[in-house]
Amino acid sequence: MIKLFKILLFIPLIYIAQGTKPAAAKAPTKPKLIVGVVVDQMRNDYIYRYWDRYGNGGFKKLVNNGYYLRNAHFNYVPTYTGPGHSSIYTGTTPRYHGIIANEWYDKNTKQMQYCADDDKVESVGTNSRDGKKSPLHQLSSTIGDELKMSSNGKSKVFGIALKDRSAVLPAGHAADAAFWFDDSTGNFVSSTWYVKQLPEWLNTFNALNLPSNYLDKGWNTLYPISTYTNSISDDNKFEKASNKKENPIFPYEYNNYIKNKKYAVLKSTPYGNTITKDLAIACLKNENLGKDEFTDILAISFSSPDIIAHSYGPRSVEMEDVYLRLDKELEELINTLDKEVGANNYVLFLTADHGGADVPAHLTEEQIPAGYLTEKEIIKSISKYFQKTYNDSSVYINYSNDQIFIDEDKLSRMGKDVVEQALCNYLVTVPGIMEAYSSSTIKNGSFAKRDIRTLIQNGYNHKISGNVAFVMNPAWMDYGKKGTTHGASYSYDTHVPIIFYGASIKEGNSLNYTTITQIVPTLCEIINLNYPNACMDDAIDKAIKKEKK
Repeated sequence: MIKLFKILLFIPLIYIAQGTKPAAAKAPTKPKLIVGVVVDQMRNDYIYRYWDRYGNGGFKKLVNNGYYLRNAHFNYVPTYTGPGHSSIYTGTTPRYHGIIANEWYDKNTKQMQYCADDDKVESVGTNSRDGKKSPLHQLSSTIGDELKMSSNGKSKVFGIALKDRSAVLPAGHAADAAFWFDDSTGNFVSSTWYVKQLPEWLNTFNALNLPSNYLDKGWNTLYPISTYTNSISDDNKFEKASNKKENPIFPYEYNNYIKNKKYAVLKSTPYGNTITKDLAIACLKNENLGKDEFTDILAISFSSPDIIAHSYGPRSVEMEDVYLRLDKELEELINTLDKEVGANNYVLFLTADHGGADVPAHLTEEQIPAGYLTEKEIIKSISKYFQKTYNDSSVYINYSNDQIFIDEDKLSRMGKDVVEQALCNYLVTVPGIMEAYSSSTIKNGSFAKRDIRTLIQNGYNHKISGNVAFVMNPAWMDYGKKGTTHGASYSYDTHVPIIFYGASIKEGNSLNYTTITQIVPTLCEIINLNYPNACMDDAIDKAIKKEKK
């Protein structure tokens, strides 16, 4: 009887003990769709500079209801469109994914190599060569590639942009398709890397003739021009415009471009963003993205801000207007995602492929140090140096992307390390050049995480990069006196926004230093996916909402 009592007493204790065990963690609910939004040449300050003029459904909604990394940077140079998109979607830097610039000098062919060119594929949707593009030169996998592999091809991956490299590189190798703008026809096209023919829905979209319809409206400011107080005067001497030889001021009209079928001008207007949004929504609906249990990816790049900034600079009325309009495009995109996929079924991230510099001519007028150093001046100076020092100017081969290529055969006879270091010593005497580094320094040096030399290392691929890399002074550039460019290692080019929004994302913000290569591992953790094969960074843990136990 005593034994029976002890047994009966012990039974409830077992259940109590079991009840005190930690409950098994719930498996995170994977979002059905990842939407990548990359704004070409978006400086971080565009978020707060135009904040009071944005509506509540675009940038403000992403910031207020998402997680905003306010101190996010590119961790390599040069900061260009090709390597920017590749780094975002591979989670690594040009040192490993191989897209070291938009184009670079090929040591084997002795010609310039464009990052997305591929002569082995054919154009689809156009008779021009604009479709002969692929991710052939991208050496590492993307998040889309990994998603395709993990789902045995059931996940869908699409890339959309005006620029071919901004569609192809994010989409990756195994994508269903990448679509980009063909200047000769005004249509969106692809290549046989992805498809044999355009999907019928895209043919229908192209038949709408949207470029002509949009350009026919002309471009005037969205609001009275007197309200654009975040910009310098519309009539200034630091801008240029493709359709106005003199006084690039509002309004702009494009009737001659429509008449002559010069559709490329669309890219230098806010309507380039509009048609990109239109295509993204058409793809979302017609490809039924986010409609089943297999997570899909839609990679969207808005290229027009970059093209507009190159002409008008970052403090122009044109830039303010394009961002006020882009805010409305984002609002429509978000509303469509909420309706088609469901507000709790997708994750959207917004970032940029690089920033942009102030116009040096404008800075100098404000008594801020800045300047210009042209390619022609650099080549002339280096050729002169080799002729004087070695009696042979042909030692110099090429200058591109702030790197100097030297004849390797002659280097081996002359002493490679000695010649490279001597050239570095000479380059720092050239006005506008701050520092120069030899290939051995870049290959073997060890520097602090945010040191400019580390940024050069991260952007330097030992097989295809040059013999010497140099850095210009802050706010110096190789560009014309009107408009601006990018590519430098300084904060105006590296500092961009990163915002996560949607399912599994916390609300909040952080001032911690974050790198662009942390976007993909963060997304991989949210959807339980293997990191891309050369991914080099950590997930942003604080941005992810933890599942309740």
